[in-house]
Amino acid sequence: MIKAAILDVDGVLTYFRSAWQHLHKVLGTDEWASVNRDAYKAGLINYRDWALVDALLWMDVPRTWVEVPITLRRGTLELLRFLRDNNVLVIAVSGGLNYTGIPIRDYVNYFISNELVYDENGSLVSVRVNVENKDIVNELVSELGLDWDYVMAVGDSDMDLPMLRKARYSIAYNPVNDEVANAARIVINSDTLYPLIDIARAILSR
Repeated sequence: MIKAAILDVDGVLTYFRSAWQHLHKVLGTDEWASVNRDAYKAGLINYRDWALVDALLWMDVPRTWVEVPITLRRGTLELLRFLRDNNVLVIAVSGGLNYTGIPIRDYVNYFISNELVYDENGSLVSVRVNVENKDIVNELVSELGLDWDYVMAVGDSDMDLPMLRKARYSIAYNPVNDEVANAARIVINSDTLYPLIDIARAILSR
């Protein structure tokens, strides 16, 4: 029985693993962004400072340039519809950015991510860090009165480890390393999300 599904976005629902890097490539700022990434990895700045200086590379860029169309992984909308039609609460959580929530907003109950901030003219001015790590889902699960025994969690990276270790139905989707794979009950390696639909259907039919 599944009452809620917590789905990572970057790398699971999307083909790219980082909404930050994807936007840098689109806007041509990836070279400068690499300096920020190196500083963060070296421990010279913390996550929040990294997010701020990274977003500053897009200062004054129009919202229409930032909210670029993205290609969802094949099977994404089918999966979200299947969960919704079976009365499963869908929670999409991302360490990336809120533009990735645009194509799925009509299919999820909750979308949690870092938020790009715009001024009254629609120009980017900053970023609001909401997801420094995936521990944030613990708060939502508690607020909703959910039991982890009735939660399906799907992730691919180290950031997803907390929820993969807690959820009864934990799925590592194209995991980035062995630690992520070992934290889950099920491992899926696929270019589409159709295998995930089959697994969810099997769990719900119990």
